[in-house]
Amino acid sequence: DDYMYHFFWENPFPSGTTRPLEGIEDLLVSLWNHYQAYNGRVISHAIVMFFMMFDKNVFNICNSLMFLFLGWLLLAFTENDYSKWKAWHLGVVYLLMLAFLPNFGLSVLWVSGACNYLWMTVIGLLYLFPYQYHMNNPEKRRHQFLKGILMIPVGFLAGGTNENGGGAVILLTLLFVGYWFQRKEKIPCWSIAGIFSACMGMGVMLLSPSSRGRMVSEPFSVLTYLKRFRGIIGFSYHYILLLFLILMIICYMLIKNKAQTKENWVSYIIIPFFYCISGMASIIVLLASPIISGKSWIWAVCFIIIAIGQIAGKIKEDPGFERWKRIAVILLIVLAFGRYGTAYMDISRTYDEANEQIRMIQEQKSQGIREVTVYLLTPTENTYNAIRHNPNVSIDKEAWFNQWMAVYYDVDSITGAER
Repeated sequence: DDYMYHFFWENPFPSGTTRPLEGIEDLLVSLWNHYQAYNGRVISHAIVMFFMMFDKNVFNICNSLMFLFLGWLLLAFTENDYSKWKAWHLGVVYLLMLAFLPNFGLSVLWVSGACNYLWMTVIGLLYLFPYQYHMNNPEKRRHQFLKGILMIPVGFLAGGTNENGGGAVILLTLLFVGYWFQRKEKIPCWSIAGIFSACMGMGVMLLSPSSRGRMVSEPFSVLTYLKRFRGIIGFSYHYILLLFLILMIICYMLIKNKAQTKENWVSYIIIPFFYCISGMASIIVLLASPIISGKSWIWAVCFIIIAIGQIAGKIKEDPGFERWKRIAVILLIVLAFGRYGTAYMDISRTYDEANEQIRMIQEQKSQGIREVTVYLLTPTENTYNAIRHNPNVSIDKEAWFNQWMAVYYDVDSITGAER
């Protein structure tokens, strides 16, 4: 995808009129063509195409900052009183992200994947932040009109993030508003404006000609839905089972802790429960998707991390809780850095091999060879590597990836060869 989005988008394969993107006008027309023929994710692909017009280092810096910002947001959702923040709190959040964000290479490191998942998750959480803040501070009702104006564009962006994520944030805000209604609290106007604009954003995404065409082309079949359900169970086992077990342990510790003080523990888990419901909904809705990808679990992972943090923050500290907390942090450090070490070695190998491919192309071009041959990248099963289960150079020069790579490096064809 990263080679393809360097160019003015006309269709999935290069043609005689293929040319690089040159400015905002090209980007807007490319987005329209993409919306009509490919999918309705206008917001994420606008970001992808924007970065493709610059040197890769621009994306590297911005994406690193976005990863850090996601960690800050997750901590802000678990504890909105910044005076209670400690450095190790943020460290634990980043360790959880490193250990549990699904298909890390595809959802965080790969340009197209990061813009579709990491960046869209940040947009979704920014939209949710005023709701969460109001939940914790219902007495602060300042700047209602200004909030309503701001929530319209932010809500539209959040609703159009992606198919399951947009629905998840809308469901969560509806649960918040329903909770306020049930408690007979005054429902702020900006919260309703945000929900309506988010629904509009999701509608624009889902009603694109390309998205509607895929839905119509998928006839109902019990066997098809059973296959998708099996895929959802498999991905959930890999990406959220351990997090879910941690959540259950934290809930048990909260109930035990509140039982000692004779407090009502139910009130402490209602909001975390809303996050879990929305996270699970972001997974279940994938039954309607013809393609199920592990990257889509990023919403469920982030929402469960928030739920864990919110519940853990309500447990009054005692010697037993402190002991288990230290053990949990040590185990998390071992898990995260164990994965980091293997990922670093695997990605370093891929990086060296990719640079070797580029050198081979440049050397053959300098010799006047227009039909170049490069070595194939070594396959990997490391989930932190962006080439895992992603198209790359193949032995077929007519393959989709080979064609776009050839256009990018201005050669007639690129053929992959075994080492």
